[in-house]
Amino acid sequence: MKALHPLTEEQRIFAEKHHDFIYQYLNGRHLNIEDYYDTAVFGYLKAVQDYLEKPELQQYRFATIARIAMRDALATEWKKQNRPMRRAYLEEYQEDTAELDVFLPARQERLAEAMDDRNRLLALLAYLTPKERQVVHLQADGYTYHEIAEICNITSHGVHSRFYRLRRKVRSLDGMEV
Repeated sequence: MKALHPLTEEQRIFAEKHHDFIYQYLNGRHLNIEDYYDTAVFGYLKAVQDYLEKPELQQYRFATIARIAMRDALATEWKKQNRPMRRAYLEEYQEDTAELDVFLPARQERLAEAMDDRNRLLALLAYLTPKERQVVHLQADGYTYHEIAEICNITSHGVHSRFYRLRRKVRSLDGMEV
């Protein structure tokens, strides 16, 4: 779900006017209000914002938009609650085991290569514009092209194009053929 932003005065009045719809929705699905209101209300508020900010949605009844948004909010919450917990594999450490170099041959050389790569990357980042650096940092933080597009107010195709141009720029700066 896209992040909520503060409601405008018009949105606040609209949300207050139709607030009972949350209770109707939860009661109609036989869901305990105390357990599910906090989740459903976020879907409802998102529906209020979308309905008033996107004129194309006003061809539908608000109840339809709100019902879908609350259903999605509840489904997302149930999905989060029911996903399996991650488990770490722990092995007991023993002093008499083989040395680290047996398990990781040539680790010193790989560490040196990694440091060289890091230093080269930092030097190359200095040649990027602030917008290009922002896109690179967002990707490094694990954001998808779609999420980067939302944050930077560009299309997903625009993000793809930026990375294509960035790769070409980095290759040329690094002395590789384009």
